[in-house]
Amino acid sequence: MTAKESSQAHSAAEWLTSRTLLIFILFAIEILAIDFLKLPDIMAFDHYAFCDAGANLTLQYVTSHGLRPTIDFGYNYGLLPILVGRIWFGIAGITPISLQVLMTVCDLVIAWAIAKIVSRIRFGAVGLALIAITLGFAVQASYPSLAQAVEAVLLVSALAYQARGSRSSALGFACAAVFAKPSMGYVYSLVLLVAIVGQRWRARAKLDDWIRELAPAVATGTALILVLGIIYGPVPLVRTVLPIEGMSNYRAVNFGFFTGAGREFWNPHGRPWLFYLVDFSGFWIAATLFLICSGVAAILHLLAREDIANPEAMRRNEIIATCAVLHVAFIAMFFGNQWSWIYYAYFLTIGVAAAAGAGAIQRRVTIGLCVMGIMAWTHEFRLERLCWDRGQRDAVTAGLWASSDEREEWRLVLDSIRGRKAVVLDLKGAVELMYPEFEPPVTLYLDPGLIKSFEIRRKLEQLSEAQMVVVPVNIGIESCNGIPDAPEFKAAIKEFEPRMRGKFFDVYQRLKE
Repeated sequence: MTAKESSQAHSAAEWLTSRTLLIFILFAIEILAIDFLKLPDIMAFDHYAFCDAGANLTLQYVTSHGLRPTIDFGYNYGLLPILVGRIWFGIAGITPISLQVLMTVCDLVIAWAIAKIVSRIRFGAVGLALIAITLGFAVQASYPSLAQAVEAVLLVSALAYQARGSRSSALGFACAAVFAKPSMGYVYSLVLLVAIVGQRWRARAKLDDWIRELAPAVATGTALILVLGIIYGPVPLVRTVLPIEGMSNYRAVNFGFFTGAGREFWNPHGRPWLFYLVDFSGFWIAATLFLICSGVAAILHLLAREDIANPEAMRRNEIIATCAVLHVAFIAMFFGNQWSWIYYAYFLTIGVAAAAGAGAIQRRVTIGLCVMGIMAWTHEFRLERLCWDRGQRDAVTAGLWASSDEREEWRLVLDSIRGRKAVVLDLKGAVELMYPEFEPPVTLYLDPGLIKSFEIRRKLEQLSEAQMVVVPVNIGIESCNGIPDAPEFKAAIKEFEPRMRGKFFDVYQRLKE
């Protein structure tokens, strides 16, 4: 490439990155295309009937029937997503389609915030390319919980305001994130407070300046405390802004990046090393190392105040440093199983893309990461093609995707319970809301670390009146299979005899007295 061609390419990148709306439109088109690509996966029958996606719907049902989070059922997220869902589902109805529409709306808001970051930090062509290549990994077509989607909206919006230089507004969004999910919002708020205090202390700020900086966060926190406390009560509010339930769940299921179930993400058993070149884990590991190094360099630049005469460079270093700190915090404190990389992947993508503009070496490394990102899509495309080939929508699966074998077996399950009082014994999901053949849900999560004694009692009461019990045993999502791990349920199922042993489901019939 000649110097003239290089200059033209640079000018084109500068022109594009100065137009937030145009960048957003391009990102929005990409997100909608990826959502369509993943449709058979994100709208799978199993996800809604027996897993986390369906729990979003059941959460609205149980709260609308007077059950209180952390008091009447185990719950490890914040109250803000419940309120968001209450408003949305009150308008659109409690259905899988309405939930996915809400998830897509959240994705588009995140895309808008990322577009603003790109514009304000003036990402170069390489940084913009990295964002475009990895956007489908950074922003999930459908998060397991609405809480994670709402948290992502708030945290990326906070980054957008920080990129503009408005730390006070960013702190307000980070504070709100605590009420969505009591985890990363705390860390981000601390990072912003350190930056605000450092700047104001050096400037010998007056009391009015301190009040002005902290007012958005104080106002946001106060408003949410009042609204959520009035609607859901003070006890659920206190218990959901503290990460007690989440920590209990993590310990019970052995979550963690270095020693727990998360090891399977970076050290999968039986996989050759070439697997890292075609899976997102390879990009994630390489990008993590690059972001940590870039974050350390950015922090040193900020401490030395070498770019004090260049506000754009200082904001870029601050975004790099912030993303690096938050990404390390995720690895050390919030990483769960091998699939939990999706929760905060946007910090990795944004931080690396911002670092691409820090120098020639960083730009070359980012080009290599772009190549790895493209290769990761080859594996992703193969998986999504399998979903399209194997899955199909059907009325028997409530218009959701499932394999032909599972559809036929589920049809047999419904035939076997028709006309009888039937209960589903599973860990979570919304199958009871999707099919009137089943008794309505009386629990939310029966997972280890979240299951409560009063939930067990309610489920046992329901089982005591049931004639038929259905248990998912092999639906392809290991964490959603089998009878909940509580001795009371093991004892209760002995009052029934197997009527059908299927590949995907077991059906039990009450023993005749």
